[in-house]
Amino acid sequence: MGSEAREDKQKTSFVSKIFQLPLEIASTLSKEDAHYLEKRGRKRWWKRMSFPKVPTDTLDEAHATAPPLSVWMKVIPLGAIFFGASFNLAILQSLKDSIMVTTAGAETLPFLASFVVLPISLGFFVMYGKMIERLPSRMIFYVAILPLIVFYIFFTTVLYPNHMALHPMWLVDAASAYIPQGLMGLVKVGQYWTFSLFYCAAELWGSVVISVLFWSLANEVCTVSEAKSVYPLMGIAANVALVLSGNFVKLVNSQIAAGSTYVSLCWLVGGIVSMTSFMALAKAVLDKFVIGPYCSLDPATASKPRQKKKGSLAESFSIIRQSPKISNLAVLVMSYGISHRLFEFSWKASLRALYPTAQAYQTVLADVAIATGWATITFMILGKFVFQYLGWVAAASATPVAMLASGGVFFFLLLASGAGVQLFGLDALTLAYVGVAAGAVTQVFARSSKFSLFDPAKEMVYIEMSKEEKSKGKAAVDLIGSQIGKSGGAWMTQVLLLLTGSLSASLPLIATAFTGVIGTWIYAVRCLGAAIKKDEDLRLQANQSTDSIHREDSDSES
Repeated sequence: MGSEAREDKQKTSFVSKIFQLPLEIASTLSKEDAHYLEKRGRKRWWKRMSFPKVPTDTLDEAHATAPPLSVWMKVIPLGAIFFGASFNLAILQSLKDSIMVTTAGAETLPFLASFVVLPISLGFFVMYGKMIERLPSRMIFYVAILPLIVFYIFFTTVLYPNHMALHPMWLVDAASAYIPQGLMGLVKVGQYWTFSLFYCAAELWGSVVISVLFWSLANEVCTVSEAKSVYPLMGIAANVALVLSGNFVKLVNSQIAAGSTYVSLCWLVGGIVSMTSFMALAKAVLDKFVIGPYCSLDPATASKPRQKKKGSLAESFSIIRQSPKISNLAVLVMSYGISHRLFEFSWKASLRALYPTAQAYQTVLADVAIATGWATITFMILGKFVFQYLGWVAAASATPVAMLASGGVFFFLLLASGAGVQLFGLDALTLAYVGVAAGAVTQVFARSSKFSLFDPAKEMVYIEMSKEEKSKGKAAVDLIGSQIGKSGGAWMTQVLLLLTGSLSASLPLIATAFTGVIGTWIYAVRCLGAAIKKDEDLRLQANQSTDSIHREDSDSES
């Protein structure tokens, strides 16, 4: 009996170690601010080879403070929800672009972003606020997702099969005599109104389901200490979902749809509905088995959500003007949003010219999603070593430099192809294909590096600020930098369309603007690096003076 008990205990211990290991590894990949700051007396960290290890936890240290196995009660359902939401997002991004761009052209995208997505998003969030006030917290997740799923089904079964009868196909011809060519994209948004609504509903999935519903749920369920292990695992699950969704789209288009856009739409939306049902099941499991309405497994250590008071627009501008660090951070955020938008509109327009059918267009976007998933997982693992061995400036510069290099190749080859010149023995068409491939690399890196390099580098700047400067600065950057970044690229593209009439004609100006924005981004990184170094030098001098005074006092006492 004693030997059998020992064997059972050893088996249990072995199984526990197997389940414990992923949690410990995940905790070493976490991106919490505390891991970028060991202590005030550390060595200078902006220089190469002298930045403290990121994160400070090794696997041995993680094992010494291992999270309890009960955390899996949260990891599994939360990971399932995030997996499903990310899977659906990748499919919807492929669907909305392929339907809208191949039918109405990429010139519609900046107008959709400004005149359709933005107002409907605001309306949806007003409705979401009413849900929070009137519905039980456990029901909000289901009720908020339901209208989106209902519309996806309605579009697939009713609107798309009848789109030829529903769309006023005469609208562009009638408006062409009165409206400048550069505004034809806006007219097409109205002409293809069902596709515009679907595009908007697909955009809402990312901002509503992932940014609001999921992360609100995760932050309520997990404590700060648990998040260290849970969040990296969920990030890996989300990127695995990108890879699988990309392969699913390719499978449907190559083996099932047989060239039919409608058959492809039915299968892909069917996959979205099935995955949403899976998400709802995972949410029900979370509601049933996680202790408390939404709290940690140990209610005594549950983190309470804090209400942030957002400043006004004038206050945000004032904070940005007063603090060089905050102003440079705002430039970083704005530059990322604007440059990515400028590039993305141009790339999708070029993609449509080479892959004019919805299935071919979807297949390229699916390949990009697969590559983005793998690249993000890789950067999650390797990103900390960039900070550790190359320093903050190198890590913060990696995203803009890579976007400038690959994006520059994209614009250069597209401009050369448009001019009909031959380079490196390649004709104009081949140059266009190579340019679009360079654009795909730009898209993959811009998305995958944001989590592992851009966001951590940005958050690290706040560490050395005072509590007041940190809170007000983050609010200002979120309000000004993020909003201008999201809409600035669309507004700039609209202006260029008015001047030139089309995205292809605007390409030289867009390339110039893209290069200028990236250059401003890199300059802001350099300014931040210099400011951080100066502050650290002053702090080290103050510490040395204090140490000298203490030594003199010790000598006098002796």
